[in-house]
Amino acid sequence: MSLDVKSVKKALQDAGVEVYRSKPDEVHVAERVRLHIMDSHVRVVLGEPMKVRFTARSQRSDFPNARPDELLERVRHRVGGGAIERGYVETSSQVQEIKDPVDETKTLDVWHEVVYEKPAGDLDEVIDEVRWALGLEKFVRD
Repeated sequence: MSLDVKSVKKALQDAGVEVYRSKPDEVHVAERVRLHIMDSHVRVVLGEPMKVRFTARSQRSDFPNARPDELLERVRHRVGGGAIERGYVETSSQVQEIKDPVDETKTLDVWHEVVYEKPAGDLDEVIDEVRWALGLEKFVRD
């Protein structure tokens, strides 16, 4: 049985998980960066089966002399191993330039991201996997 966004959001909120925003086929889980700043690198993707997806990354500013492939490998090594052991698979990777919002000609940083995903059989499993992903250090800094 396929669930709708409203019922998934309610189940997450009832379990104490804060929701950042939602789309018709996804619920973005909130991660507090600082007291009033939120981000969302963990998502629940609706469908048959539902999936929990998260993004892990390294930043060029933390490793200014590393090649892009090395930065992606850092993520795979530091985050991917534990995720794969838990049943996640890598679904994509990308290099994303973070532009200055005031001046699009300036690049503030470059993120090297790897996306992992795991199917979940029911809402209880979704909640367990969301909690696990929230507890995971998804930003490789050293």
